[in-house]
Amino acid sequence: MKARLPHGRAFVLSGVKFYVAFLFLCVVFLLAAGFAKFMAIWINWVCSLRIARKLVIADKGLNLLLIGAYPLALLYGLGWHGAQFLRGGGATSIEPLWWLPIGVGIFGLVALVHAAIRFRIYRPPACEVDVRSERLDLRTMKSWRERFVGAGGIMRRIALLPGNEQFTIEVSTKTYRLPGLPATWDGLAIVHLSDLHFYHSVAKDYFKLVCEQAAKLQPDIYIFSGDLLDDVRRLDWLPETLGQLHAPLGQYFVLGNHDWYLDPVATRSELARLGWTDLAPHFASIGSPADSSATPLILCGDETPWMGEHADLTSAPQDAFRILVSHTPDNLEWARRHQIDLMLSGHTHGGQVRLPLLGPIYSPSRYGCRYASGVFWRDPTLLYVSRGISGKEPLRYNCPPEVTKLVLRSTPSSGR
Repeated sequence: MKARLPHGRAFVLSGVKFYVAFLFLCVVFLLAAGFAKFMAIWINWVCSLRIARKLVIADKGLNLLLIGAYPLALLYGLGWHGAQFLRGGGATSIEPLWWLPIGVGIFGLVALVHAAIRFRIYRPPACEVDVRSERLDLRTMKSWRERFVGAGGIMRRIALLPGNEQFTIEVSTKTYRLPGLPATWDGLAIVHLSDLHFYHSVAKDYFKLVCEQAAKLQPDIYIFSGDLLDDVRRLDWLPETLGQLHAPLGQYFVLGNHDWYLDPVATRSELARLGWTDLAPHFASIGSPADSSATPLILCGDETPWMGEHADLTSAPQDAFRILVSHTPDNLEWARRHQIDLMLSGHTHGGQVRLPLLGPIYSPSRYGCRYASGVFWRDPTLLYVSRGISGKEPLRYNCPPEVTKLVLRSTPSSGR
């Protein structure tokens, strides 16, 4: 029995070494996840700035490189300390140089947990009184690949990935009861479209079908909140898409950062030719068709930080119901300061990929994923952020494109 004891000790020691190594790998994995979240926060902030496209692409490349290198560096640098311990050399102190990346990983891990909790507990504000949605799965249609998927190459392969929801469109009607809406405007219906991103990865017929769905909703107003193009040669798609939409109170638009990268002058000119009104940085006053003496509706646009300035509302009626169309939700605080009642935005695509439990990771906003998509009440402003229609990379998981009709209802106390 005594002769076997050393072998037993060796077995126990080998088991301890295995669990220590396993725990070390778990720590490396968690720190790597935290570092990836930290880098996502960084790139989200960078993409919210007025920065040249080449610099944004370069920063994204560096971002991915550092995310890949971080766990390897930990395994190489801290693994030596672990190896020393497993050899029986005892615990060794970690060099001060390593505490910085470890601290960044811990910070990012805390931010990741916080964002995941916020995503899980999110509930629409109380003013949302009704939601009716249906999903249109284009993949069930005959010859859908030939009709809706774009040209060959890596983008086509991405579009055809199993489970990709790029071709599953959510068409919704959502009703909100707002205290600032005059009774004259009760029932105002707005169809909000955002982020079309015309590009070779998704075919024109897809966008034609999207606009057909929008036309069926028969709103009072159409709003497009930016990012029309990723290829200026696709500008000739407009007559068969947005050019087919007409509403009793008009069609209005702002442009986004992807339009700024290309040729915003040509884009504005073509949209105007097709009957769309440019809101940035102007405001439009719309009279009520039911009561010519009623307070008008104010529509204003904001393309900052990429183009123009904030709208000048000094001459707008103070008691008017104000709607701001801003490509990015980052202009929310400006909206609140200027008594905007409803703000419509896009830009973030809902993150495009929402991980189980964690939710979206990438959202090009200085707020990170806080306003990635959905509706938010920040007194006195109701912010609605669309997930958009498409993207340069046709990749969507748990985040389908959306066409949304917003129906606004007044409250008995509405005094405007």
